[in-house]
Amino acid sequence: MKTLSTSLLALALTAAASSSAFAEGSKIEKSTLINASKNTLTNTQAIGRNSSANTGSISVEGSKVEKSTVINASKNTLSNTQAIGRDSSANTGSVDIK
Repeated sequence: MKTLSTSLLALALTAAASSSAFAEGSKIEKSTLINASKNTLTNTQAIGRNSSANTGSISVEGSKVEKSTVINASKNTLSNTQAIGRDSSANTGSVDIK
């Protein structure tokens, strides 16, 4: 069972990394982050100074996540997300922990 759990965790982390996974200044211990979002015909845009646009991503900045489970298995089809203006953000199927 441990091998199956390890394999599933590796698969989930690979799927998360292939979408877009960030961890800046964080300590993630004994946690599971799963991002298996499927995006079809998705348009995410950021226009403006210090703006950001994320599609199917997990972003952890300056946070400490311990003994927690974060699951984002969203399915996005025909979505249009826009961030227009200074310091704005557009997120589609994303998890952001700060």
